[in-house]
Amino acid sequence: MFSPNVTVGISTRNPRRRQRTGSDDSSSIRHRPKRPKRSGISAETFRPPSSNQVNGYIQHAENPPLANGHVHNANFQRDASVDTASLTIRNRVPKKVEREKRGNKSDGSIELTKNDNYIVTQLPTTPERFQNNQNSERWHGEIAAYVGYAVAMNHSQATVWRYVQGVSPKESSQPLAIKLQHSASDARGPIPFGLVVPTAAEPAFLVVTAAGGHITYWESLSSAASIDPSRQKQQSTQGAVSAMISGETITRVTEAEPHGFLLTFSTGRVAHMTVSDPHGKPSIKVQFLRSSAAYAGGLFGSLKNVFSTAGWRRDVAAVKAGSSWQRGQRYAVVATTRGAFQLWDLNWNGTHSLVYEIDAKEDLVRALEGRGDIPQAKDDHAFQVLDFAFLSGGATGKELARSVEKGDCRLLVLAVMPDAVSSRYALVGLSLAGGSFNVDVVHPISCYESSISAESTFRPQILVPEPAQTAFIVFETSVVLVSLANVEDSPSSQLQMEAHTLPEPFQDAIDFRKNNSYRVVGCAAEPLERGQAYSSCVLMVFGFGIVRITALPMEEGQSVGDRATVTARTKIEQAVFYGSLQQDLLDFSGRPEIKFTKAEVEEAALKVSNSIMNSTSAYIPAISPSMNQQLQRRSIALADLIKHLSKSHEPLDRMTWWELLWNAEKMAAAGAVWRCYNAAIATKREQDKNLITELVEMLHENYKSENRPECYETDAVRHWFINDIGRLQNIIPWAQHACEQLFKESVEDGVEHDEFTKARLLSEANDLQLAALETAFEFREANAALYGLGNEAMSNGVLLAGYEDFEEYIWTSSVQIVPTVKKLVDLSREMAIVQANNEDDSMRQIVEKLEADNPRLVDLCCRTYIEKFRWLKSQDEEELRDHGRALQQEHFKVRRVLFTKLADLGLAHEGIILADRYYDMEALVELVDLGMEEEQQRLEQPGTPESDREQAFRTIRHLQAQIKSYFVKFGPRWANAYFAKHITHGKTMELFRDAANYKNHLTTFLRHPTYAKLGWINEVHSEHNFAAAADSLRIAQQQGTSLWGKKTELSLSKLATLAAQSKGQIEDESAEDTIQKIHSSIAILTVQEKFYDYLRPILKGAIDVTAEIDLALEQCCRRYVKGKPTLRSALSGNIKMLICREALDSEDLIDTLTLIDEDGLYPDEESFADNRFLSALKILKLSSFENGELARKNLHEMIIWRRCMIQDDWEAINRTELKDDTQVEIETGATALFKTLREGYRSDFFTTSAPIPPPSVLGAGITLPSLRTSTRYAEMADDQLDRLRKDLESEDVLLETYIEKGRLEMWWKGVAEAAQRSARDEKDQAGEAGRRRRSVETRFWKGLKAKDERAKDLDKQVDLDRQGDVIMGD
Repeated sequence: MFSPNVTVGISTRNPRRRQRTGSDDSSSIRHRPKRPKRSGISAETFRPPSSNQVNGYIQHAENPPLANGHVHNANFQRDASVDTASLTIRNRVPKKVEREKRGNKSDGSIELTKNDNYIVTQLPTTPERFQNNQNSERWHGEIAAYVGYAVAMNHSQATVWRYVQGVSPKESSQPLAIKLQHSASDARGPIPFGLVVPTAAEPAFLVVTAAGGHITYWESLSSAASIDPSRQKQQSTQGAVSAMISGETITRVTEAEPHGFLLTFSTGRVAHMTVSDPHGKPSIKVQFLRSSAAYAGGLFGSLKNVFSTAGWRRDVAAVKAGSSWQRGQRYAVVATTRGAFQLWDLNWNGTHSLVYEIDAKEDLVRALEGRGDIPQAKDDHAFQVLDFAFLSGGATGKELARSVEKGDCRLLVLAVMPDAVSSRYALVGLSLAGGSFNVDVVHPISCYESSISAESTFRPQILVPEPAQTAFIVFETSVVLVSLANVEDSPSSQLQMEAHTLPEPFQDAIDFRKNNSYRVVGCAAEPLERGQAYSSCVLMVFGFGIVRITALPMEEGQSVGDRATVTARTKIEQAVFYGSLQQDLLDFSGRPEIKFTKAEVEEAALKVSNSIMNSTSAYIPAISPSMNQQLQRRSIALADLIKHLSKSHEPLDRMTWWELLWNAEKMAAAGAVWRCYNAAIATKREQDKNLITELVEMLHENYKSENRPECYETDAVRHWFINDIGRLQNIIPWAQHACEQLFKESVEDGVEHDEFTKARLLSEANDLQLAALETAFEFREANAALYGLGNEAMSNGVLLAGYEDFEEYIWTSSVQIVPTVKKLVDLSREMAIVQANNEDDSMRQIVEKLEADNPRLVDLCCRTYIEKFRWLKSQDEEELRDHGRALQQEHFKVRRVLFTKLADLGLAHEGIILADRYYDMEALVELVDLGMEEEQQRLEQPGTPESDREQAFRTIRHLQAQIKSYFVKFGPRWANAYFAKHITHGKTMELFRDAANYKNHLTTFLRHPTYAKLGWINEVHSEHNFAAAADSLRIAQQQGTSLWGKKTELSLSKLATLAAQSKGQIEDESAEDTIQKIHSSIAILTVQEKFYDYLRPILKGAIDVTAEIDLALEQCCRRYVKGKPTLRSALSGNIKMLICREALDSEDLIDTLTLIDEDGLYPDEESFADNRFLSALKILKLSSFENGELARKNLHEMIIWRRCMIQDDWEAINRTELKDDTQVEIETGATALFKTLREGYRSDFFTTSAPIPPPSVLGAGITLPSLRTSTRYAEMADDQLDRLRKDLESEDVLLETYIEKGRLEMWWKGVAEAAQRSARDEKDQAGEAGRRRRSVETRFWKGLKAKDERAKDLDKQVDLDRQGDVIMGD
């Protein structure tokens, strides 16, 4: 790898160089000499520091003997050639105490991210020129972390500045511009290297050109920064690297103190460069490292050509300076990408020797593949060493001295298994001792698998700053942190180790944003400061500046396992609280290697959201001078949370989105409430009570966090806003409760609040509820899409559907909110009405505000009602669903009242808007009608000014236009409510008068069966649809109870049907069927009229209708229904309807005809009572029973015959002893059975319906199942139906007695034959009388005809006589 022996000793120095003065141009960089201070020495000074286990197994000492490219301050102090006690040191390196303490942001550093494991900050000292990512200038950087300097190099200039806070602000704000003496001619060539070199005095500065090998060294920065070119050159020491191969460049310059550097070349060669001789005088000397033949035959003889002249063209991965065991000596380790390591012994005088060399590739690859999660190397090129770092050992005392003297060391190697798609990285602990090596531990990197870009100019580096608890792997656009702390020794950890279940050490990746040109151009590990327990490194980022990453130590009591993994919450918090910073260096979208389950993300998101809500997040201060700004900051954090979740994670479950949205709603609502409170206390009088202050004090302890006066938490309101916003739903209903409680307490205390105070408290309560609920609903509707709920249908912030997943009420409609909002609406309205005429200006303002707030409160009341009953109706429990339906009906009633009562406040227009919004047509009609009436009254009022009259006319025209628009907008819903209101209030004629404006809507409305009595008029008058008119009239007669009205409507229906038939609107056959049904209905009503006429003689003595009913019941309900309570009750009701001229349905009329007593009625020749059973049968026949109601018809028919048969005492009739035939015929002829049969035969009724004999009617209706077969009794309650069954059973028992003891079955046949014979005889007699009447009529007409013929003959004779006389006379 290295070239043949080439000695380079060229150096130039002007012996006449002036001494530096305090007036030099860069005096601000220099440090004034300070008097050395003795450090306190005690027993603690030499006590071995506490050690921690790292790398799985390796322990590290607090002060390592090896450094990663440079040594510690103690080594510089020991480099003096004489005893340091007798040496006066001028202007030492600035003490650590003079530098800004890391972690303290008082210097203006910006925190880019922070979690429990590390902090990333941007340091403010970077010149603005290097923070511009739009700058196309090429440059790279170097960092001298121990002295706190940073260097930015381009081809012509070096810029040096202190990246940490110096002694004064001026010192840190003035970068040095150092002009290079050997500028590169090719702007595309490699950029020179510039290093700030620590010295015992002011830091020196070294420049090495990469292409030409020119070297320039200044013993102080002030000399290098001189603006005088000649003076700058005189104060420098210059040299060059000779024997460079054509095209060879220097790729890296590594410190190898004291006063030495290692140069790495693009060809793989390595050179040792010194900048002073052993006496400390500036002198540049460069010597290429070469191997010695003495080692060729040793233990590693087989590897003699690894770094020999023949094999120098190798890719060097890293060169690092190691430990020093004597003055002027230092070890260095060179590593190749193929896993070869070489230990060199370097000397100040330029000599060097190879201690040993090893090839660890096979062991490294085997160790990586043995982990299982590292893929096996497919070929020889599938393994590379990228970098390494020294690790301090655990030895102390003489053992440590011996190991340092031998060059033994422990390395932490960064290796990679590259792949076409990704690369797998690992940290490997490697121990080198006595020419042998051992692989101690392997830490695979699981959080970063990105391949190294071929275009990358930055090679990955590993930094292990003290106390060596964390390794920083620096890539060009990412940094990986890996914990080196080991699990504490314990039985459980040993078992886990044996089972290979030990948790991997903590590791995490920090990425830069991809859309900018940010990339690392320099990095360094920072030294450990006294009193600190954390390690840090600094990065120079192109286009951004200096960034510090600080790894935090574990907290007390925290184990390695507790921080072994990166949690979803940590990642989300970083993205939320730092992802939106203006300094957008870091990318928080997450790496694909770090994956979390959906459940983990949801749980973490809710925890982050809740921590913001209750102010337990460490990223937002709980106390702020401006509570409004603090609330806004929390709202922004919640918004950033949802943006991050939507952008960087898969969609969450619906309920998780809703919970996150509810938290954001509450935060926005709380901000609005705070602004109301802030405004109220800013204007309140000293003696006034503030509602929110009183309310927070009244809240139950379960609804708020405990205020701790002992911790000087004196502001209960701010304390609530800080800690209890998540319980906002508990404070909203208390706005109304607090008002009532304050009013009540004032009465009890005897100091009742004045009306102004009450009105003001109500106003503040309105403000609270309006601010909270309006803001919440508006926020929900405006931001639902951002929360993954864009497909959720909402109206005014209220969800239309999808409540099934919600286990509890939505917070905006919790149990207490709904009723208290309604109560507050009423209280505010009543207060405004009562104080409407108060002339006090302050009260007038409050009243006007109460009036203006009332419509908004009414709107909120509706929203909370709707949200609550929708949730209830969506639940599985039937009880809750019933409650929801009841609450919905309550809401309809409540909102109608609230809308219309707005007119009491002069806000009818606002009421109309709300009724329009909530589709409450009844309220809308009432408010519009009310407005019309008010304006009409204004017009009719005498003395109304002309301007008011014109305004009234305009308002009326506007309302009329609105009415027309509502017919278009709402259609039938508005039309039905509008027409119903007019009909209810007796304004039917107005509807027909203005029907042209809404003809179709009116026709549709009136065709509803409810309005059939008016619908037929509209059909005839407006539509000329007689068929529809006939239908409406038939429906109307079914709805009415008036006997006269029914007959009239049926008659009109018949006329309309005939008219429709004549107009061709209905088929002839259908018309005939309809007319037949009308005739049947009229016939039934005629029977009822005759029945009333039959009863009328007994009603003559009554003074009023009530007396008529009493008389009728007394005469007709004595015998037959005695002992039958159900039948008696039914008969009484029917008699009342009959007397009141109300139409009975056919079945009730049948019952009435068959149940009355005829004993007390007036007899007549053709008594109605004799034919009442046949009339009942005729009514049954005329009734239109459907096909499925045949059982119902048969049941009634049998009951009619049974009641007819038991009207007479057949036991007495059956006793015929000592009776002649005439008497028996008279007795049987007087029975209801005989009269019914005779009348039926006489009228030919039985030709289509035969009489039923007694045995066939037994059992009719005496069982519940038999009664249930009739649709009339199908829905009757069992107990009620059973009472009816008992009454019918008593009829059946009586009939059975008559059949058995009165031989009714035998009498039946004789009576039927006698009735038939009597009817036939009557028909014969009627026929003979008819024949005689027709004979007389025939003779009469014949005689009349003959008489007429004779008269005609006489007239003809007279005419002839007259004609003869005339002839004779001529």
